[in-house]
Amino acid sequence: MADKSNDSKEDQIRVVDEEPAEVVRLDAGKVSPLEKKGKIANVVLAPVSGSDAEEQPSEKKSFDPEKEWLEDQNESGNETVPMGWFVLLAVGLLGILGWVVFQTMTSDHENGSVNFSTPPQSSGGNEDRPKSVEADKAEIREAEIHFEKMEKVVTGFLRAETVEEMVKWVRHPERVKPLMKSYYGRNPFRPLTFKSTDEYHIASLETKPFLALKVRVREQEEGVPILLEDRPDGMLVDWESFVCYLPISPEDLVESRPTEAVRLRVYAQRDAFYTYEFSDEDEYDCFRLHFRGSEITLYGFVKKGTSLEREFLKIFPIGDNKFTKPLIVRARFLEAGEATSSILIEDLESTMWAFAEDPTNVDQKDSVD
Repeated sequence: MADKSNDSKEDQIRVVDEEPAEVVRLDAGKVSPLEKKGKIANVVLAPVSGSDAEEQPSEKKSFDPEKEWLEDQNESGNETVPMGWFVLLAVGLLGILGWVVFQTMTSDHENGSVNFSTPPQSSGGNEDRPKSVEADKAEIREAEIHFEKMEKVVTGFLRAETVEEMVKWVRHPERVKPLMKSYYGRNPFRPLTFKSTDEYHIASLETKPFLALKVRVREQEEGVPILLEDRPDGMLVDWESFVCYLPISPEDLVESRPTEAVRLRVYAQRDAFYTYEFSDEDEYDCFRLHFRGSEITLYGFVKKGTSLEREFLKIFPIGDNKFTKPLIVRARFLEAGEATSSILIEDLESTMWAFAEDPTNVDQKDSVD
């Protein structure tokens, strides 16, 4: 189905369907931007994560969910760290660690504690220290090499001028290539020139390691978010989250109202907009759904007492209506339904806009206009 790209649109006040038969609710103003955080390479520091929430002094913060596609899990309130400083920070942290170890060894010696499992040291007592410095240097160099490889992958991906060239840098190429051809048949192909990495986040999805970046390019002022899987055999870009791939635009979705489930990448937030066939609060949980680069707002409903509801309860605790999270869901309109902006959520496929594993049963309609 042909549609026009809405990726360049800024989020505005949401519009609920205006047909006279539908109940219309005027939503509150858009969520305030959230504070952005920087992370240091995982070979230097342990992974850190955070969760999405509105910007309030006592609440956890992350990317602005109106403009970004990825959230951290538990970390809060960190200022962005310029990437050029990560090696210097690593050296400082390793120096502190070395000082603590040295003080511990000195304290043990003064207290008469002797470790008989290791041979006695020579009179200088400093034979291990050069080895520690060399190990630190090797670790820092390893981090630098990893970062350079990451930027090489991002550079190659962004500057690609054809699908055939770009697909070499993406995850799940056999499944994704038809989606790329479908998407770029409806949207312009825009090669970009990589300049620098502004933000570096460590994330995980079902135990798989990912790197969430915001990079600077020559062709535009605003940063470009990119998600990479950090694999043992090299890094690959998640193209689907890069473009926020949808088999149908939000506008065409509302117009055609398909009764077969469609895979949707949405921002979800707990809500209480019960109406028409979804008016029973004892039967359904309600969630507000909106899309990146679109003014369309839908209300998704999950049937209570199901395993699907239990999955949603883990993500959206009852009573917390401010938490917003990107999801991949399958949803459909009910046949002969009266509600024009209400859909039934039938499956939760991912808690990010990416799949941890290559889906084995891909809906072939995702690759058809």
